Amino acid sequence: MNSTSSISANVNNIPVLKGTNFKKWKEHVIIVLGCMDLDYALREDRPPDLTNASTVEKRAAMEKWERSNRMSLMIMKHSISKAIRSAIPEETRAKTFLDQIAN
Repeated sequence: MNSTSSISANVNNIPVLKGTNFKKWKEHVIIVLGCMDLDYALREDRPPDLTNASTVEKRAAMEKWERSNRMSLMIMKHSISKAIRSAIPEETRAKTFLDQIAN
């Protein structure tokens, strides 16, 4: 488990996305999320919705994906200037959010 200080240091090491530095920003985001083991939602599609019949493994996969997705979105949004952030449509999936920024 990462300590609060190392999480903060990792997140604060991401340059603020200002529009002209997308490549560098994305590279830092991917590295930080990977080092923090939070890049699962960027690498894997969202698992199918859970049902009453869902196995423990499927529930665990969904929990892992949802946590990764939530944390990835928070970290990415935190590192984007307010001017750019306000121009990006609200998105609930980290992978789609990253694609929208790239466009």
